[in-house]
Amino acid sequence: MKKEIYTIEGMSCAACSSAVERVTRKLEGVESSDVNLMTGKMNIVYDESLVTEDLIRKKIEKAGFKARLDINTESIEQQDRKVKEDLLAHKKRVITALVLSIPLLYVSMGHMLPFELPVPKIIGMMENPLNYAIFQLILTLPILWVGRGFYTRGFHALWKRNPNMDSLVAIGTASAFLYSVVMTILIPKNHMYVHKLYYESAAVVITLVMLGKYLEKRSKGKTSEAIKKLLELTPDTTILLKGGVEQEVSVSELKVGDIVVVKPGSKIPLDGIVVAGTSSVDESMLTGESIPVEKDISSQVIGGSINYNGVMQVRIEHTGGDTILAKIVKLTMDAQGKKAPISKIADTVAGYFVPAVMIIAFVAAVIWLLLGKDLAFAVNIFVSVLVIACPCALDLRRQRRLWLELGLVLVMVSW
Repeated sequence: MKKEIYTIEGMSCAACSSAVERVTRKLEGVESSDVNLMTGKMNIVYDESLVTEDLIRKKIEKAGFKARLDINTESIEQQDRKVKEDLLAHKKRVITALVLSIPLLYVSMGHMLPFELPVPKIIGMMENPLNYAIFQLILTLPILWVGRGFYTRGFHALWKRNPNMDSLVAIGTASAFLYSVVMTILIPKNHMYVHKLYYESAAVVITLVMLGKYLEKRSKGKTSEAIKKLLELTPDTTILLKGGVEQEVSVSELKVGDIVVVKPGSKIPLDGIVVAGTSSVDESMLTGESIPVEKDISSQVIGGSINYNGVMQVRIEHTGGDTILAKIVKLTMDAQGKKAPISKIADTVAGYFVPAVMIIAFVAAVIWLLLGKDLAFAVNIFVSVLVIACPCALDLRRQRRLWLELGLVLVMVSW
């Protein structure tokens, strides 16, 4: 059995990770397949006589996602820089959407408050209904553009028959927007169509979900901080003793058996044994104990620990992934990739949840049409069911209070 880790691109919710697990587990010879949405990694164990790397990738790509073997060729600094750049770009899109959503809500919902908000007559709902609709259209289009990722991912997943939360957002907001465009075109024939516009519904839903995604991404970025801090414990350079001459070299160049000189205040580069000198070493990075540990000849030392007051010569015993610090990092990364049993059940449910919601939304709209309600009411019901079922990025515990407050404000405005 062979165990590999793949990086999966294109996932946005639990339904996505569930789809990847489902298609890979169906392969004959796959013993287990677990996808972690937070890290974007898939741990798979398979019989390499029955399953190949190409077959795994093709299956995942057929489901609508991209997969590549996780080979750590980038430094932590490079990875961290990419995450920060992506987060900054997402932040700019959120700010753009928020700036445009505020005047859109003001114009479209201001007349529904107990005290009507003043609006210029040129875009007044009753005075100039067509201008009123076009103004909302102009504000909505840029919001849908900056949130176009929901449509590309959502409709792509729908086309691949693996609908996800983005599919719900895309279908719901697109329905509301297209219906509003048709009503805008009909306003010159009948001004009453101005009461059937849902531009603000499409725009605000996109904005709020984008904000939720941004908060989610920011939280994801913090999951790698522990690993980054652990790796920073190892120094970049050290002093190598070769032929009686001291020379500064990169820690990555050290081999088992090399003798390094560790001076007071310096970090021990890798795991080894003291061959000369005595000192006290701070090993709190591993043990949590703040009291220094005395070291003399034949004592074992740990890479990343700090030498206090004496000069020591250390013979390197372990390098690369064999050091204690490297094993701690590996255990930390493995722990991030594992799931609790209840999480696996939730992912399985998510795989059926999205199609079920889409069916319920369609049936609800049809029933209201059959009961004699007009198309505008049916569309409103259809969009409401789809949007309410999209809590994928709104369920972060640390943002619960924020979403509660935003929800209360929206309910008050709608009422």
